[in-house]
Amino acid sequence: MSTALPEAKEPKRERGKQRVADLLDAGAALFVEKGYDATTMTEIAARAGAAIGSLYQFFPSKESIADALVTRYTERATKALERLMERAPAASSAGLADMLIDLMLELRADRDVTAALSQAVADVVERRRPTRHAFRGRIAAILRIANPGVDEDAAAAAATMIAMVMKSVPVLADQEAEAAAPLLPQARIMLALYIDHVIHG
Repeated sequence: MSTALPEAKEPKRERGKQRVADLLDAGAALFVEKGYDATTMTEIAARAGAAIGSLYQFFPSKESIADALVTRYTERATKALERLMERAPAASSAGLADMLIDLMLELRADRDVTAALSQAVADVVERRRPTRHAFRGRIAAILRIANPGVDEDAAAAAATMIAMVMKSVPVLADQEAEAAAPLLPQARIMLALYIDHVIHG
């Protein structure tokens, strides 16, 4: 995703915004199913039920679709974390664990497509670095909100551990469905115990 990408048209009306959302959803699904390189603009338009001209009107290139998907993931993750931070002060350790795991499940589809893009579009890896840093920073802030006595460095280290556990949530969800085993409930318990340890020592 080069900085010299052709400029996409910004939709003004609700109908246009919905069309853009449909096109992005179609691109996301195909990038995950087929891979970025194997997906064509024609296939994206067909999956969205849109004319190819409509696709090019909003997204002049496949790279611009990938760029918009990464931006969408960043925006959704940021808003979700902000909502979580608002609820965190009144939450127990188990409540925080549930909210963090639910957050990963909520963002799963967006994260899947950015992971698929990371393997094919070099700029995506760089674009995701600030998001990961901000994500861990907010987790550390949540821990310090729960207990202001938690050292800043300790909170940062714990946030890294928590982020690694959260990264496994989509994999556990897949395995839970295949094996019919209660893996996510166990992950919630494990994360709750760790958060309680960090907060209360």
